[in-house]
Amino acid sequence: MPAIEVGNELVRFSTENGIISFGGGELAFEILEAGAGRLLVRVRDEIREIIYSETSEGIMIPSARGKMSVRILSDRDLLLKGFQSEQSSSHSHSEIKAPMPGLVVKVLVNRGDTVRRGSTLAILEAMKMENEIRIAQDAEVIEVLVKSGDIVEKDQVIFRLQ
Repeated sequence: MPAIEVGNELVRFSTENGIISFGGGELAFEILEAGAGRLLVRVRDEIREIIYSETSEGIMIPSARGKMSVRILSDRDLLLKGFQSEQSSSHSHSEIKAPMPGLVVKVLVNRGDTVRRGSTLAILEAMKMENEIRIAQDAEVIEVLVKSGDIVEKDQVIFRLQ
Protein backbone atom coordinates (compact mmCIF):
# COMPACT_ATOMS: atom_id res chain seq x y z
CA MET A 1 0.00 0.00 0.00
CA PRO A 2 1.57 3.35 -1.00
CA ALA A 3 2.17 6.06 1.58
CA ILE A 4 3.05 9.70 1.96
CA GLU A 5 4.86 11.40 4.78
CA VAL A 6 3.18 14.66 5.78
CA GLY A 7 5.52 16.47 8.14
CA ASN A 8 6.44 13.64 10.52
CA GLU A 9 3.21 11.69 10.05
CA LEU A 10 3.03 8.60 7.85
CA VAL A 11 -0.26 8.25 5.92
CA ARG A 12 -0.93 4.98 4.07
CA PHE A 13 -3.51 5.10 1.33
CA SER A 14 -4.89 3.26 -1.66
CA THR A 15 -6.48 4.63 -4.79
CA GLU A 16 -9.11 3.02 -6.94
CA ASN A 17 -11.52 4.58 -9.41
CA GLY A 18 -10.79 8.13 -8.21
CA ILE A 19 -11.24 7.27 -4.50
CA ILE A 20 -8.44 7.67 -1.94
CA SER A 21 -8.89 5.39 1.09
CA PHE A 22 -6.88 6.15 4.22
CA GLY A 23 -7.23 5.50 7.93
CA GLY A 24 -10.80 4.25 7.60
CA GLY A 25 -11.94 7.26 5.54
CA GLU A 26 -12.49 7.80 1.84
CA LEU A 27 -12.13 10.86 -0.33
CA ALA A 28 -13.28 11.23 -3.96
CA PHE A 29 -10.80 13.12 -6.12
CA GLU A 30 -9.93 13.88 -9.73
CA ILE A 31 -6.85 15.64 -11.08
CA LEU A 32 -8.18 18.15 -13.61
CA GLU A 33 -4.92 19.79 -14.60
CA ALA A 34 -1.25 19.35 -13.70
CA GLY A 35 1.53 21.77 -14.49
CA ALA A 36 4.88 22.82 -13.09
CA GLY A 37 4.25 23.70 -9.45
CA ARG A 38 0.46 23.64 -9.82
CA LEU A 39 -2.34 21.09 -9.57
CA LEU A 40 -6.02 21.67 -10.15
CA VAL A 41 -8.03 18.95 -8.40
CA ARG A 42 -11.67 18.19 -7.70
CA VAL A 43 -12.15 16.95 -4.14
CA ARG A 44 -15.71 15.75 -3.64
CA ASP A 45 -17.56 18.51 -5.52
CA GLU A 46 -15.10 21.32 -4.83
CA ILE A 47 -12.31 22.40 -7.21
CA ARG A 48 -9.04 23.33 -5.48
CA GLU A 49 -5.77 24.74 -6.76
CA ILE A 50 -2.65 23.38 -5.08
CA ILE A 51 0.55 25.35 -5.54
CA TYR A 52 3.69 23.45 -4.58
CA SER A 53 7.45 23.51 -4.87
CA GLU A 54 9.88 20.62 -4.94
CA THR A 55 12.85 20.69 -2.57
CA SER A 56 15.40 18.17 -1.33
CA GLU A 57 13.09 17.62 1.67
CA GLY A 58 10.13 16.68 -0.56
CA ILE A 59 7.19 18.64 -1.90
CA MET A 60 6.38 21.85 -0.02
CA ILE A 61 2.71 22.88 0.03
CA PRO A 62 1.48 26.11 1.64
CA SER A 63 -1.15 25.51 4.33
CA ALA A 64 -2.97 27.53 6.96
CA ARG A 65 -0.23 26.56 9.44
CA GLY A 66 2.67 27.53 7.15
CA LYS A 67 4.43 25.34 4.61
CA MET A 68 3.84 21.62 4.85
CA SER A 69 6.36 19.03 3.64
CA VAL A 70 4.95 16.04 1.75
CA ARG A 71 7.10 13.13 0.61
CA ILE A 72 5.81 10.25 -1.49
CA LEU A 73 7.23 6.97 -0.20
CA SER A 74 7.94 3.95 -2.35
CA ASP A 75 7.69 0.38 -1.03
CA ARG A 76 11.49 0.46 -0.61
CA ASP A 77 11.28 3.73 1.38
CA LEU A 78 8.65 2.14 3.66
CA LEU A 79 10.80 -0.95 4.19
CA LEU A 80 13.85 1.14 5.08
CA LYS A 81 11.73 3.43 7.28
CA GLY A 82 10.52 0.35 9.16
CA PHE A 83 14.09 -0.78 9.76
CA GLN A 84 15.07 2.72 10.91
CA SER A 85 12.09 2.84 13.30
CA GLU A 86 13.08 -0.49 14.84
CA GLN A 87 16.64 0.73 15.24
CA SER A 88 15.75 4.12 16.68
CA SER A 89 13.28 2.72 19.22
CA SER A 90 15.70 0.08 20.51
CA HIS A 91 18.88 2.20 20.44
CA SER A 92 17.71 5.75 21.30
CA HIS A 93 18.71 6.97 17.83
CA SER A 94 22.39 6.29 18.57
CA GLU A 95 23.12 3.58 15.99
CA ILE A 96 22.25 3.05 12.35
CA LYS A 97 22.34 -0.59 11.29
CA ALA A 98 22.40 -2.10 7.81
CA PRO A 99 18.78 -3.00 7.01
CA MET A 100 19.95 -5.90 4.80
CA PRO A 101 23.18 -7.61 3.78
CA GLY A 102 24.95 -5.90 0.91
CA LEU A 103 27.86 -3.93 -0.50
CA VAL A 104 28.57 -0.38 0.65
CA VAL A 105 28.73 1.52 -2.65
CA LYS A 106 29.37 4.97 -1.20
CA VAL A 107 29.61 6.62 2.22
CA LEU A 108 28.34 10.20 2.02
CA VAL A 109 29.20 11.48 5.52
CA ASN A 110 32.27 11.75 7.73
CA ARG A 111 32.87 11.69 11.45
CA GLY A 112 31.86 15.04 12.94
CA ASP A 113 29.34 15.90 10.21
CA THR A 114 25.99 17.30 11.27
CA VAL A 115 23.20 15.67 9.28
CA ARG A 116 19.56 16.64 8.88
CA ARG A 117 16.54 14.36 9.06
CA GLY A 118 16.07 12.59 5.73
CA SER A 119 19.73 12.97 4.67
CA THR A 120 21.35 10.03 2.93
CA LEU A 121 24.27 8.62 4.94
CA ALA A 122 25.35 5.87 2.56
CA ILE A 123 24.32 3.85 -0.47
CA LEU A 124 24.05 0.10 0.01
CA GLU A 125 23.74 -2.29 -2.93
CA ALA A 126 21.62 -5.36 -2.26
CA MET A 127 20.08 -7.72 -4.82
CA LYS A 128 21.36 -5.49 -7.67
CA MET A 129 19.47 -2.46 -6.28
CA GLU A 130 21.01 0.64 -4.74
CA ASN A 131 19.36 1.55 -1.43
CA GLU A 132 19.83 4.89 0.30
CA ILE A 133 20.44 4.65 4.04
CA ARG A 134 18.74 7.75 5.43
CA ILE A 135 18.61 9.26 8.87
CA ALA A 136 15.32 9.65 10.72
CA GLN A 137 16.32 12.74 12.76
CA ASP A 138 18.88 15.52 12.93
CA ALA A 139 22.14 14.26 14.48
CA GLU A 140 25.91 14.44 14.55
CA VAL A 141 27.95 11.57 13.09
CA ILE A 142 30.12 10.26 15.93
CA GLU A 143 31.55 7.23 14.16
CA VAL A 144 31.58 5.86 10.60
CA LEU A 145 32.14 2.11 10.82
CA VAL A 146 32.16 1.29 7.07
CA LYS A 147 33.84 2.49 3.90
CA SER A 148 33.07 2.12 0.20
CA GLY A 149 33.61 -1.47 -0.90
CA ASP A 150 32.79 -3.03 2.50
CA ILE A 151 30.37 -5.93 2.65
CA VAL A 152 27.91 -5.65 5.54
CA GLU A 153 25.54 -8.09 7.21
CA LYS A 154 21.94 -7.36 8.18
CA ASP A 155 21.81 -5.47 11.50
CA GLN A 156 25.54 -4.64 11.42
CA VAL A 157 26.12 -1.24 13.02
CA ILE A 158 27.39 1.09 10.28
CA PHE A 159 27.10 4.53 11.95
CA ARG A 160 26.96 5.88 15.50
CA LEU A 161 25.14 9.17 16.01
CA GLN A 162 24.56 11.70 18.74
